Amino acid sequence: MVNNGKSLELKFALYTLAATVLVAAWAFICNFVNTTFAISNPIGQFIIAIVFGFLILKLFMFIRGKNKHKTGSTN
Repeated sequence: MVNNGKSLELKFALYTLAATVLVAAWAFICNFVNTTFAISNPIGQFIIAIVFGFLILKLFMFIRGKNKHKTGSTN
């Protein structure tokens, strides 16, 4: 893809959308786990949030790496 203004705007929009989806998924999963297991301790909720955030980030990085490897992109 040519590195012009439109492609950069598209990349920014897609990364913003992906980040929004990640945060929404993270919040939903953490809320679901906290209510399912009745975790009312703030430290426990923080630990759950960090663990699931880390796992979602790793999944996103794995998918992004596979996509780059498949397309042969060097960005």
